[in-house]
Amino acid sequence: MEYNTTRSNLILREYGRNFQKLVDHIKGIKEKEKRNQLSKTLIDMMKVTQPAYNVQTEIEAKLWDDLYIMSDYSLDIDSPFPKPEKKSKNDISERLNYPKNKIRYRHYGKKIELLIDEACKLKKEEDKEAAVIHIGKIMKSFFSMWNKESIDNKVIIENIKELSNNKLSIDIEKVRDLNLFHKVTKERGSKSYYTKKYHKPNRPFRKKRMK
Repeated sequence: MEYNTTRSNLILREYGRNFQKLVDHIKGIKEKEKRNQLSKTLIDMMKVTQPAYNVQTEIEAKLWDDLYIMSDYSLDIDSPFPKPEKKSKNDISERLNYPKNKIRYRHYGKKIELLIDEACKLKKEEDKEAAVIHIGKIMKSFFSMWNKESIDNKVIIENIKELSNNKLSIDIEKVRDLNLFHKVTKERGSKSYYTKKYHKPNRPFRKKRMK
């Protein structure tokens, strides 16, 4: 019985343990002509496991490369393609790290933070106020998508202050009186917008009275 601790490491896991054993067996054969014959047979078997490749030359080159890789580049055979060069550790691409930027308010999303950062760069106060009003509308709309209850305008202003490091603000009374943070309506071009604006309800036909 074989145990995982006694087995050799799989170099290419997509081919499995049996293919690796066959490659190791071919490596141990002394006659080169026999190694060539068995290698071609093994390539035909490997083709069955790679049905996604449509171009014949493309799959042939890849399979012969994989054969060399599974032999740790030590297989001495006559291949129809050049033997690939063994990659060093420096050639292996580094694993990409996931972004670690934390989103302070997930129901608003990262884009709101980016919008606030851009609004902070504005120089004119009226432009900043217009940006705050626009951002407040979006924040109120986003909040309603995540929560059934509505959010108070004062909370939105406090969130904007916090996310902008107190660089952006607006008078709460002005927001309440003018209803500046009303939810963003559906855009032009949507079916509901077109229906409300242009669709007229069918009226019952009325006969004209005879004079």
